[in-house]
Amino acid sequence: MKDIEKFNKIFPIYSGLSGDLLFWVAIDSLFLTVVKQFTASQIVSVTSISLIVCILLQIPILKIIKVLGNTKSVRLGSFLLLLSSLLLTFGNNYAIVVLGKVFSEIAFTFQNMTSAILKNNLSLQQRDKEYIQIKTKSNTIYAIATMVISFIASPMFNCNNYLPMLGCIFFCFICFILSFYIVDFSKYDKIESEGEKKEKSKIIYNKVIIMMIISYGLFYPIINSGQSNGKLFIQQELLKIFDVDKTALIIGAILCTSRVVRVASNLAFNKIHNKYKDKVGVILPVFLCCSIVFMIVGSFISSNIIIKFTIMSIGYIIILFIRDPFKVYIQDLALNSVGKKEQQSLLTTIELSRKIGRAIMSLCFTLILINNPMIVVISILLILSIIEIMISIKLYRLVLISKVI
Repeated sequence: MKDIEKFNKIFPIYSGLSGDLLFWVAIDSLFLTVVKQFTASQIVSVTSISLIVCILLQIPILKIIKVLGNTKSVRLGSFLLLLSSLLLTFGNNYAIVVLGKVFSEIAFTFQNMTSAILKNNLSLQQRDKEYIQIKTKSNTIYAIATMVISFIASPMFNCNNYLPMLGCIFFCFICFILSFYIVDFSKYDKIESEGEKKEKSKIIYNKVIIMMIISYGLFYPIINSGQSNGKLFIQQELLKIFDVDKTALIIGAILCTSRVVRVASNLAFNKIHNKYKDKVGVILPVFLCCSIVFMIVGSFISSNIIIKFTIMSIGYIIILFIRDPFKVYIQDLALNSVGKKEQQSLLTTIELSRKIGRAIMSLCFTLILINNPMIVVISILLILSIIEIMISIKLYRLVLISKVI
């Protein structure tokens, strides 16, 4: 009992601090450009290659997860994140840096098992309904950490180019230590135990699960692309009017504001979900569509630059507001849609859909931007966000029907 109480206290901290490679996400392009002397094409290819490799390795990774179980998978994921931070920091050539990024992508697939562990342990305590509350608390810790890092990463980098990455290694090491307290106390930790007959439990891909995978596989790549390309879109518009120094200051202010809003969204999401329940699955995609509309509309305003960039900034900030809540909602829906034995497979499949969508979108947009302006990419994102709304409405109706049945 003491062990599970310790888990309850440590889980939000661990989950929050291991949500990404802290510090790296704040200075990755700058670090690769200044320290590693990578070209723009090399920087883009690092992400593309790591995603493709991870997609190709999904089946072997899932088999490893089934053999190791949830608990050991999370520890392996934490170790891979630590190894990734070391390779990214001290790797002296392109191949080693790519390997470091590949390890980080693989690590996050293993890390997804934290959701299954939390759900299983809450079930043991008859606290199943607290899943969203605890995951939201974890996301709040992550949002606060990244917000603070967004303020201090650049000054640290200016002081010493390697200082932020040493911070990254430190947090990865702390998370590796904490991972030994993230234990699945249920009998579903390791589905295929040694010495037992392996009963293959397959997911029944009903309409709810299929639409959920499609919805997540489209929503998150739009979010990722909207966040990166949206920032670049606003930056291009700013450079038409201001010099580089003023543009950097304004972009910095927008990013810091968006981080604060991200914290607020995580603090508020539990109450929002309690009020609207499954409707949030439709509300969040609608907000996603609105965010892209704001950026497009703002770009065409030329009479008043304050209104122009305020509207574009609101669009960008909305993306950060809805990012974490949608992931929490879909993971909760997924874990409630299958039995304990199918959780590992479904969580891995959902993550795979995100990676495939992100890889396809990234490669397509890279080709489009060779001969077309950024507004073309943003317009395509708008069309995709409208499709996402239609998918989310269909998913909402299917969820309602399944609950009635």
